[in-house]
Amino acid sequence: MNQKQWELEQEHLQKVYDKICRELARRSKEVRDFRKTVAKTGRTVWEEADHVWERGDMDAAVEIKQYMDVLRQESRSYDIARRQLSKLERLENSPYFGRIDFTEDGYDDTEKIYIGITSFFDEKGNILIYDWRAPVSGIFYDFELGRAQYLCPEGVIEGTVSLKRQYRISRNRLEFMLDTGVKIGDEVLQEILSKNTDEKMRNIVNTIQKEQNRIIRDEDHQLLMVQGVAGSGKTSVALHRIAWLLYHYRDTNMTSSNILIFSPNTVFNDYISNVLPELGEENMQQTTFDEYLEKVTDKGLFFERNSSHMEYVLIAGKRRKHLTRLQGIAYKSSMDFYHLLNDYMGYLEHHAINIGDIVFRGRVIVSRQDIKKLFYEDYASMPLAKRLEKLKARLHYLIRPAWVQRRLELERQLSENPDYKRKARAYSRLFVYREFRAVRQLIEEMLRFDTFQAFLNLFEDVDLFVSLAGEKLPKNHISICSDTADRIRRKMLGYEDITAYIYLKGMLEGVPRMDHIRHVVVDEAQDYTPVQYGILRQLFPKTRMTLLGDFNQTIHPLRAPFGYQQVSEILLPDSHAIIRLTKGYRSTSDIVKFTRHILKDSKVESVERSGQKPRLILAADESLLTDKLVADIKQLINNGLESIGILCKTAERSRQVYNAIRGRLDVTLLTRDDADFGKGIIVLPVYLAKGLEFDGAMVLDADKETYGPEQDRKLFYTACTRALHRLHLYCSGEVSTFMNDIPAEYYETVNI
Repeated sequence: MNQKQWELEQEHLQKVYDKICRELARRSKEVRDFRKTVAKTGRTVWEEADHVWERGDMDAAVEIKQYMDVLRQESRSYDIARRQLSKLERLENSPYFGRIDFTEDGYDDTEKIYIGITSFFDEKGNILIYDWRAPVSGIFYDFELGRAQYLCPEGVIEGTVSLKRQYRISRNRLEFMLDTGVKIGDEVLQEILSKNTDEKMRNIVNTIQKEQNRIIRDEDHQLLMVQGVAGSGKTSVALHRIAWLLYHYRDTNMTSSNILIFSPNTVFNDYISNVLPELGEENMQQTTFDEYLEKVTDKGLFFERNSSHMEYVLIAGKRRKHLTRLQGIAYKSSMDFYHLLNDYMGYLEHHAINIGDIVFRGRVIVSRQDIKKLFYEDYASMPLAKRLEKLKARLHYLIRPAWVQRRLELERQLSENPDYKRKARAYSRLFVYREFRAVRQLIEEMLRFDTFQAFLNLFEDVDLFVSLAGEKLPKNHISICSDTADRIRRKMLGYEDITAYIYLKGMLEGVPRMDHIRHVVVDEAQDYTPVQYGILRQLFPKTRMTLLGDFNQTIHPLRAPFGYQQVSEILLPDSHAIIRLTKGYRSTSDIVKFTRHILKDSKVESVERSGQKPRLILAADESLLTDKLVADIKQLINNGLESIGILCKTAERSRQVYNAIRGRLDVTLLTRDDADFGKGIIVLPVYLAKGLEFDGAMVLDADKETYGPEQDRKLFYTACTRALHRLHLYCSGEVSTFMNDIPAEYYETVNI
């Protein structure tokens, strides 16, 4: 890069920056003026409007409405101006990060396209900076020098890229510039990856890779499923995809309120809360599966939360007395159980009620054939429970003619009786009400249905359970059914049972409509069971979805093999695609080489960012290990690391470690109830660390007793892949058998 090119770029940057500053000053004044106008209108409403009026005083009501309409419009204008100002403030900090020179076929002029976090026009309407989400900006991420194309509303535009350039800019100062023939120069990527992690996830617009850009801009599939290795940027890509959707569908009035993300926990919600605002968009709706369950669970019914469930599974695994429930959890996490629930629904369709004739005084007033037609044909599209309510109301209507006919008969008879002559009509109504009591009771009894009782019956009736399960009957099914039925009767449901109940309830009663949600994102998709995906289909049968997961990070040790093929069989999308991200960007290549062997998977790639080898610290005494842990953390902090994650297998163990070191370090204990994530030294169980990352990860209890069974392999892998720069493992007993799969040259051993 010669000096002349540098000077030309610096000159261009200064011109753009000056225009941004002028527009920023104008917008700032506009925001101040709007703020004053809103405040003034509010005062006017208070001072001049009639706040007290009598019922029926339409003039006063109309006056108040007019004031409120004006206030609402001015507030909306103020919000729009404030958001525009926020975008300009981000542009002032760094106007753009990339440039492509593109010559469209059929034209001689080459357009210099500067790409930034949002679009910017000069006072004449000329575009100076293109939003990274604009169609033409996709060339920057997808093509090298030479032939290129992009899709826009007018169709496919083809042409030639003659230059690709990347920048690091601070306000009006050009700090770094690189011409590259590929989408992202290694120099830029290396610099960003070598930094310490932030308290919140940051945007990646200037380092989006081609395979990531394909996910972000996909609009061809109702269901997009991303299988990405640890640190491949799955969540970042999903958030940038949301920003792209908001940009791409802005003309259809899609807003952040139309997008919903299911996060693994509330801490993760906080961790990702900065990305969309950095991209100039409001945060989407965020929830967890637990929060949804809380909203739809019956009053008086208690259930185990996901974190408590994980704690139980991880601790109870070695206790024989819990074997029955653990076997039940494994079965209820399988496709076999999902199919059993669906088959049970079909069984209830034909056996939930016993349809018969409705007879009054020896005469059929509604035949069983007519009732069956209503139930199996006319109302067949309705959920079973609602269908029964509809049928009940219809039958009460259909018996009305017989009711009226009998009342008239009684009225004629009573009018001839001197005792009732003056009150014949009133007594006829009373008598006919009594005579039809048996008919009403017949209808109620015939159509009586209780969803909760139906759920209990599934496990109380073992013969029924066996017939529904068929060849897929789980081992120890009698004990599993008895154990489950006991919890249901006590209205204390395990996590595996509450999801099954809510799924069955949704099939029987229907679910609330959520038509306002136009796109759903599910993070850590590998941790959802088939039944949970069944619930998602009930909630969003035609909604577009993006699923992000890594089935190598399925932390639940009892989950049966399950993948995206089965997910698509449950969700039944009109179209779907699976995109794989095989390259990790989080950890150094030394850490990736180490963790790759935990999975025995050589397909995991990494960016060549060197660091120090992972370190295995061995001690005969746990107190020595604690001293070493404290000393190592202090040294890492002195060396510039800012976030340290102390990863334990369970919450119980996390609390023990926290109590042991809190007097010696400024440390925080992260629990399931926490909603905020920050920097510093954090002790937490592995299952709460999903999606999080730390400059240094300290994996405790890397011994055979803690991480011994094969079912713990993915949990151990997840713990080790939280590290960006440094990974330490601590062991005071026999080393985990998983370490036997890792060649000795990929880590250092320290004996103390």
